[in-house]
Amino acid sequence: MAQEKHRPEPVEGGAAVYGYRARIGYTCPPVIAEVFPYEFYRVVPEGVTLAITTLAVAKATSEELRTSYDISLRAAREMGAAGVDLVVLGGAPVNMAHGYDGVEKLIKRAEAEAGVPVTTSLTAKNNALHHLRSRRVVVVGTSDNGDISSEYLAQAGCEVVASVSMPDAPPLNHLGRLPSEASARIARDLVRQHPEADTLYFPCAHRATVDKIEALEEELGVSVVSASSAIIWEALRRCGIRDPIVGYGRLFRNLEDD
Repeated sequence: MAQEKHRPEPVEGGAAVYGYRARIGYTCPPVIAEVFPYEFYRVVPEGVTLAITTLAVAKATSEELRTSYDISLRAAREMGAAGVDLVVLGGAPVNMAHGYDGVEKLIKRAEAEAGVPVTTSLTAKNNALHHLRSRRVVVVGTSDNGDISSEYLAQAGCEVVASVSMPDAPPLNHLGRLPSEASARIARDLVRQHPEADTLYFPCAHRATVDKIEALEEELGVSVVSASSAIIWEALRRCGIRDPIVGYGRLFRNLEDD
């Protein structure tokens, strides 16, 4: 288990750095970073900061994914040099640019070059689903997600009971215009149509969802995991941050007991 670093507490006048408990690096696939940083700071406790690099994904073409893969490695090196505590390489399609079997190789290469611990958003998602003992999952994706989640969910031991994409979802770089209720509304219908499901999953970290997780769990009686919640949960755990966090679902409720 990772141990939280002993850093100076903030003092009057701001002598301590903002990230006095943990500085988490994140490579953000969309060219525009909007939703994930906002959700990150809604959830994390004081003293935890986000160091972010945006990549080159706009339409999720093969060329964009390969380019973003290379930028991720370069960003990881720079983040390591800047002294972050952990690097999260974002975007399952970017993580899997060289296939699912290449993800662990990506982590090892990035760690060797950055000199700090590295994980991926795909790893975080699978770990979160495993932690919640998810087995039968319904997926609410966006028009940009495709079917890639089915591949890594199977690797996590999950059966995809049903999967839908949001109708008329805006392009990836414009998902900030999509209200969280739009995703929640489709999710409610999907879970009610599939009572055998034990988990609701939102695979994209760049549309609003995190503020609906707690209410959806209470209303529908299933675990709810979003890409954002999984990435934040994994990063906090890896950095030894175990504060109780309420209001964002089961994944965070017993963080101190993980």
